[in-house]
Amino acid sequence: MGREGRPALMAAPLDVHRALRGLRVPEWVALHPGGAAVACVIDGRAHVLDLPTGALRPLAAAEGEWHALTRWITGNRLLLATARGPLLDHVEVRLAVGEPPWRLDTGAEIEDLIPAGDRVLLRLADPGSERDGSHLGLRVHDPADPVVREPGARLRRLALARVGDDRLTPVPLTATVWDADWRGGPVVAVTSADETPGGFYRPNLDLIDPETGQTRTLYTTGWQLARPKLAPDGRTAVVLEGLSIVSGRVLRVTGLDDGDTRVTALGDLDDVTDLGWLDERRLWFTGWDGTGTHGGLLDAVTGEVLSRWVRHGTLGGPGAQPSLSPDATGTLAAAPWEDAGQPPEIALADPATGEWRAVTALNAGLASLAVRQEKVRWAAPDGREIEGLLLTHGAADGPRPLVVMVHGGPTWLWSSAFAPAESNQLASPLAHAGAAVLLANPRGSSGRGQEHARAVIGVAGEADLDDLLAGVDHLVATGAADPGRMAIMGLSYGGYMTAWATTRTSRFRAAVVMSGVADWLSFATASNLAGGFDPLYHAGADAATPEGREFLAARSPVHHAAEASTPTLILHGELDRTTPAGQAEQLYRAWSAAGIPVQLVVYPREGHELVEDGHRRDAAERTIAWLRGNGVL
Repeated sequence: MGREGRPALMAAPLDVHRALRGLRVPEWVALHPGGAAVACVIDGRAHVLDLPTGALRPLAAAEGEWHALTRWITGNRLLLATARGPLLDHVEVRLAVGEPPWRLDTGAEIEDLIPAGDRVLLRLADPGSERDGSHLGLRVHDPADPVVREPGARLRRLALARVGDDRLTPVPLTATVWDADWRGGPVVAVTSADETPGGFYRPNLDLIDPETGQTRTLYTTGWQLARPKLAPDGRTAVVLEGLSIVSGRVLRVTGLDDGDTRVTALGDLDDVTDLGWLDERRLWFTGWDGTGTHGGLLDAVTGEVLSRWVRHGTLGGPGAQPSLSPDATGTLAAAPWEDAGQPPEIALADPATGEWRAVTALNAGLASLAVRQEKVRWAAPDGREIEGLLLTHGAADGPRPLVVMVHGGPTWLWSSAFAPAESNQLASPLAHAGAAVLLANPRGSSGRGQEHARAVIGVAGEADLDDLLAGVDHLVATGAADPGRMAIMGLSYGGYMTAWATTRTSRFRAAVVMSGVADWLSFATASNLAGGFDPLYHAGADAATPEGREFLAARSPVHHAAEASTPTLILHGELDRTTPAGQAEQLYRAWSAAGIPVQLVVYPREGHELVEDGHRRDAAERTIAWLRGNGVL
């Protein structure tokens, strides 16, 4: 039934996919400190929403220009990054009435802009440096021919600029900087010696003098760090510690001013993805909670949770993680918001209560494509409770065909969203095709604390696969799924799990592997995450040792092709640096040699996820045809 009890209308899955490719998703949402306007980027162009009137207007743009990273600065001016080519390499100020336009060429990719008055700290990625899989797994554009690489030559750097001045002053550093915060004095930053994304898995938290580059390491960890934030007085900082795509606990760092550094956990709060200071005493926070989102206010000294809300929906933000943009008073916040029945829109809420209210209608015409989302729970073989979402649409006379969609990560999750985006946004179209779509969050997933996330370490591909298969068996036992018409698919680590599942079980009639890992041995030297991701999740297994090679091969699909029989479609981007295209070639050759029905499709110009509309359409058509041709749909 529809949201108001009306019969749900069925639509052809490819028509649904075409419509969802047209979603207008607001990004880089920034609430004005006075609370009267919201800046954002829609379809690559900066917009300003006037809240009193509801008027949404785009900023002027030159031919071929695109925008990112909107930030409000003093004088009601808007700071943003702009580009007129493949490199996001200019910073500009807009909306300053009567002021000459200011535009500064950085010569590198702008990854963050951190203003303090009229000065700006820029975080820049050198041309040719590596992006991780959450940022399409590509190299930052480099026009050099040939491209020459050597260790330490392509970093993520810091630089200072002053609005109105055409000079860019580099901060002299030899480390790469993954995240940073600044209030006009010292910089607190997440850094690593290794400039590749693998280095993010071995981070330091550093305090850096932006004039001299002098660095004091505050904290080192075997986990990952993100979102460092300085207190207004600059003497204290907070940072998040968790796994991989960081959703974790809050650490408080004191003694930044006197050298007596202390790092302590700030209360018991977990699965936080972003936070910030409202004043010297209070922090706002947000993050994941199960298949939903939580947030609220936190005492920055005692760790007491002053308020906390949970909503069954998804807040957007950098890296597709929940984030907020509060006003100067801390009584209003803006963010992209969506849930099962509402497409993504700019929304407002009190950050203490989280009652999100949409203030745009960018995607109102797509609301009728919503599908039913039911939270489901089941017991893993060892008794651990696992949960996920089951997507369906329309009425069914009996058990439905089942498509299991496995998320990447493994420390990531499926959350309640209007049209879950991962795996080419196919979850909703497959539900419209009549399938039950299981979006499972096995151990290793975010949203249920660090113990649940870390429970996959050393048993990746074993315990988490058992969790998934137990969910499949649960749906069959309850009559929701037809055991004779089941498929599995996923992207990145989900692609690995898909290929691996076909060597462990004959439950599935079809599989679709997107940007997956086929061989952990070659991954250990070929991936741009190598040396970071793999030692973490494989509990230190080293491909340079016989024992390590045996461990990795034992969990690699290509070394178990004789045990597989499921027809498999392989989709991969030609330029993917996170799971390089060689992984797809290895899987294709292993499956071909074993006589397994297989097809490999490689998309030019694409990285870890497909972004070109024609490629996304082609992949959707091939996926649905593969499932139909193998008797699932």
